[in-house]
Amino acid sequence: MVARTEIHFLDESTFDFGKPEAVELYELFVRAYPSPQTAEMILATSGIDRGHLVLHQPIRSLWLSALESAARSGKTRTLVKRARADGSVAAYFRDLDRLMGPTPSLHEATPYTASHGQWNGRELVTGAQESFLEMSFFRGALRAAASVARLTVSKRTGTFYGSGFLIAPSTLLTNHHVLYDEDGLPAHRVDAWFNYELDESGAPRQVEFYEGETASIQGDATYDWAILKTRTPVSAGAPPLRLRPSRPVAEGDFVYIIQHPEGRTKKIGMHHNQVVRVTPDIVQYLTDTLPGSSGAPVCNERWEVVALHCRGVAPESPGEGAKNEGVHIDRVIQALRERGIEVGYTGGGTGETTPAGEASQRPEPKATSPSVQIAHAVGKGTAIVDFHVGSHSTLNFGGGK
Repeated sequence: MVARTEIHFLDESTFDFGKPEAVELYELFVRAYPSPQTAEMILATSGIDRGHLVLHQPIRSLWLSALESAARSGKTRTLVKRARADGSVAAYFRDLDRLMGPTPSLHEATPYTASHGQWNGRELVTGAQESFLEMSFFRGALRAAASVARLTVSKRTGTFYGSGFLIAPSTLLTNHHVLYDEDGLPAHRVDAWFNYELDESGAPRQVEFYEGETASIQGDATYDWAILKTRTPVSAGAPPLRLRPSRPVAEGDFVYIIQHPEGRTKKIGMHHNQVVRVTPDIVQYLTDTLPGSSGAPVCNERWEVVALHCRGVAPESPGEGAKNEGVHIDRVIQALRERGIEVGYTGGGTGETTPAGEASQRPEPKATSPSVQIAHAVGKGTAIVDFHVGSHSTLNFGGGK
């Protein structure tokens, strides 16, 4: 049997931009012949049919068309040879020689390799599992983040910050200890700020402000959950999050928390974020949180909610580190259903849950309270909701009590 000889990229009938050497040659011609006039001169000497080429177009588009045309007519190597003979581009001769040679592609530099993982002679996953993320992960993050709000909660014991997220149109889920005081009395005012975050330029986005309907507050301290409806419908740009993940959360999974730590602009905790313990009641993880993060959604890589964040946990034995904890979402779903709040959606990303007696179709958006531009929101005397279930302590700003 005769071994198959791989065709050199310069001799192929199509110019394959999927090959690094092809992309390198394209970029070389863009730099060496950066105007239609200089490109036309070298093309004229290579025998390429220029009848279908639009010469007066952006130079990158011109060279893309020219190389594709050269490949179709079998003239790519001839074009490279003509460039190699052109003394005006001598700075590129070494690269052109390599690209015409038997091994045209550059080899990657060999990086320093850590001792983690089993060495395979090339490159490797250094941890127990891959940490690659699809680009869809980041698009999903932005969709999910739109549903998370900062809560400013006024109780008889003071004003506190927490986090919350939509589980149905205009219905927020958070912690019991965020909306109730130590004696089990609900808050007398709750304000929800959506879009309290920075944009891609680092400037504050325009906040959407909604006042909570405090008469709608209900919850249970056992599994530290509570819900609240807003007085006016929340913008359709903030879709409810799904409470039924497509697969159960397990130890070793990675979880991501969209939150307002210390009442600050919206953040995502996504480093050293492994799940370390799962029981039917709780999920514990290493993902960062701070006071003010209580009530935030704990999500898997598909942005499905797997737990309701509630607190930090001290080391339980010598040598064990501290961790953070959320209520297992199955327990929250069970409790919601016992209150007649049906959770009927499954799958990935965002979705809607339908409280009993509420139409499943999202209502048409109505005018909301005027949006305000917020640059600095931690006011004098404002405190932060603490982690501990059933009790609160405060972190004061500006001398507040």
